[in-house]
Amino acid sequence: MDYATAWFYFSAFLLGMYLAFDGFDLGLGSLLPFVKDQKDRDVLVNTMAPVWDGNEVWFITWGAGLFAMWPALYAVLFSTFYLAVWLLAFMFIFRAVSFEFRNKYRRTWDYLFALVSALIALILGVIVGNLIEGIPIDASGFHGSLLALFRPFPLIVGLFVLFAVMWHGANWAVYKTTGKLQERMRKLAFDFWILTVVFLLLVVVGMKVWAPLRFERLMSPVGLTLTLVILVAGLLDGYLIKKGSERGAFYISWLAFPLVVYLVYYSMYPYWVISTTDPNFKLSIHALAASPLTLQAVLGVSVVLAIIIMAYTLYVYRMFGGKVTEAEGYY
Repeated sequence: MDYATAWFYFSAFLLGMYLAFDGFDLGLGSLLPFVKDQKDRDVLVNTMAPVWDGNEVWFITWGAGLFAMWPALYAVLFSTFYLAVWLLAFMFIFRAVSFEFRNKYRRTWDYLFALVSALIALILGVIVGNLIEGIPIDASGFHGSLLALFRPFPLIVGLFVLFAVMWHGANWAVYKTTGKLQERMRKLAFDFWILTVVFLLLVVVGMKVWAPLRFERLMSPVGLTLTLVILVAGLLDGYLIKKGSERGAFYISWLAFPLVVYLVYYSMYPYWVISTTDPNFKLSIHALAASPLTLQAVLGVSVVLAIIIMAYTLYVYRMFGGKVTEAEGYY
């Protein structure tokens, strides 16, 4: 395996870890409007308060790796997703602000926190959907607008990511709460589990219609095996939710994210970018990569850094483990 390929799949690991850890924060934030009682919303916020900002370290590491290892890709992505990326950055900032400002006017800021959490998940999915389907780009540059990115297939992927993080967030809430709130979140976990499975199937069908090149990779033995594993894991999670297995349901939804990210990366290999206007215009991971020496030198350091981040993350989760009650926390 060459270093560009190694970095490609290491990038998949970093993004998968971000969605596994911060995904339930985004999902839990998106679920706040489904909980009417303010004390119950405080409990939900308290379950993620000690860990939510640390979870975003994975996203920062993924973005830094993308910039360092594929600088030419950054130029392409920013010219294509310029407004979408700035909108995403603004929402990350506003999400942090709303988390702090909910000390005053909690109901208002809870709903604002829910809105930006849902939009972050949706826009991340839309960007990924555009990379899967392809974008209107050629040698002269990007030909489109922000609205052009919100085509049917990217929107399907965006809704899939949104429903998936809400399912994951509800599983986390079931794992961390008790009583009537826990039962409410278990029902929501099952509802959004159904939506996640449905939209996963729609994404696969959509790839056949709108992204045949990616679908061809998906239908390879490795792609089919991964797809089957994800579907079986998803069906098992629905069973565990109904059975009342708190830990098992959360762990499976946690594992689903890196598996899905790896499958997406596998289906995209070896092209980061394909064109919807020029079939011959493709940008491979090798053409966009930094020098082999840079790829080799930074990979080892990045793996060590990822191990340190994982160790610290697991330590924090262990320190703040256990159920959360309304008398505890940060609000």
